[in-house]
Amino acid sequence: MYRICLLCLLLAACQNYDVTLNDRQVYGPARLFTDFEVADEALQRCIEQRIADENIADPLKLKALNCSNAGIASLNGLGQFAGLTQLKLSDNRIRNLVELGQLSGVESLWLDNNVVVDPVPLAQLTKLQLLDLTNNPMLQCPKVGLLDYVTTLTVPEHCHGASEGQND
Repeated sequence: MYRICLLCLLLAACQNYDVTLNDRQVYGPARLFTDFEVADEALQRCIEQRIADENIADPLKLKALNCSNAGIASLNGLGQFAGLTQLKLSDNRIRNLVELGQLSGVESLWLDNNVVVDPVPLAQLTKLQLLDLTNNPMLQCPKVGLLDYVTTLTVPEHCHGASEGQND
């Protein structure tokens, strides 16, 4: 019994190391997902940090990402993280949302305090429940019906009353 307990303790202590027997690996920890590249360096750093913090080994396992106030201008490449359900991109310099159309599982999205112009790519995010577009002064106000499925939609002041049925 003592030997079994000792063996279990030793194996638990080695969870972050490769274990070999006769030069053959019998155990290895999951490797962090590092085989990705996005166009924006600030976004790349934010994703890398989240992957390290959460020990993520598969891009689909990245569920939540908070890259607020990071200086991000481009979202190109973010579409490979199709498992995202929560995405916080507040206080950046994001203008183009086309890449977000690939993230069909997103339920909560914060894009406040950016330079977003066209919200149309967000119409592909049919699971979206919360969307914050406040403080995007150049935003073309969403047309009636475009984002009707969004439960909590906040838009810039200039969009208030711009279309009937607008949630805010």
